[in-house]
Amino acid sequence: MDNLKRFINRNQKTIIYIVIAIVFIIIIFNGVNYYYTKKEEKNQKDILDNNITIENNYYNENNVKFNDIKTESVKNLNNDTIENTMKKFVSYCNSGDYNSAYNMITDECKTALKYNNAKIFKETYMDIRFEEPQEYKLTKWASDNNKVVCLVSFNGDILASGGAEFTVNDEYYTFVKKDDKYKINLNNYIYGEEKNEKYIFDNINVKIKNINYYSRYQEITMEITNKTDKSIAIAGNDSGTNVYLTNNNGTKYYAINSEFNEGKDVEIIKDETKEITVRFNKTYSSSNTVNKLVFSKVILDYQEYMNTHNRTSYSNIKMIEIDCN
Repeated sequence: MDNLKRFINRNQKTIIYIVIAIVFIIIIFNGVNYYYTKKEEKNQKDILDNNITIENNYYNENNVKFNDIKTESVKNLNNDTIENTMKKFVSYCNSGDYNSAYNMITDECKTALKYNNAKIFKETYMDIRFEEPQEYKLTKWASDNNKVVCLVSFNGDILASGGAEFTVNDEYYTFVKKDDKYKINLNNYIYGEEKNEKYIFDNINVKIKNINYYSRYQEITMEITNKTDKSIAIAGNDSGTNVYLTNNNGTKYYAINSEFNEGKDVEIIKDETKEITVRFNKTYSSSNTVNKLVFSKVILDYQEYMNTHNRTSYSNIKMIEIDCN
């Protein structure tokens, strides 16, 4: 101990310089990674904007005023084009017909956003978005198989609200075509996938149940089953950097708003199955998709880990990578 103290005293300046250098390198690395992540997201958005096409007689941008959606005839339109479907939906919402509006939403959207019935939809969405009658501008943003994603810019009716100006709010709607008819995913929900794919890693089973895509993030619900003879844990920290997605270029999209961001590890005891929903900071893009889900630090004996004095040097851990194309 005395020798260690003498060594530190003799080399105090050198040690300080080394620590500063390490901190500086970490800051530079994180800054570069953040810069390239944001740059790639912008590039992908530019690609989508430049590749907008005309389909189903619907053009890139469509402005709809109050007079276009006030008439009762609008409610008799068929849902065979995006333009007609949107007019009909907004007409129902403006007139307070929440049951008819609810029936125009896809089942997957109702499930993902927990609109379990028409009344919940009315209270949690329609009463907020359509507190006053709305007109809108519809701008096509992306196409993906049977789905067309549009940016909707709503404008509130100043005469109805008594305000001094229009209220403008942007939101992404996805128009999903099935049997030549369109239904809507709204409130920035793009679409969902039921996966139910199982992966086994030395008695640690991971089941990807479903993936939900939103305009600004991606959400994965999974089950993790511990078939080892010890308690295990998925390491978490304040920034959530131990759990992330990657794309083909190696860009990382970190966990946000999940158990892993609460500064604690997620423990799974022997023979336990734990369901976890994790949200990642991955904006939606039909051309920039992820290929892996990574748990960079899985603690294989959590009790031993908790009893270890110097946990930073604990080595009984493993990384789990899951292909999720």
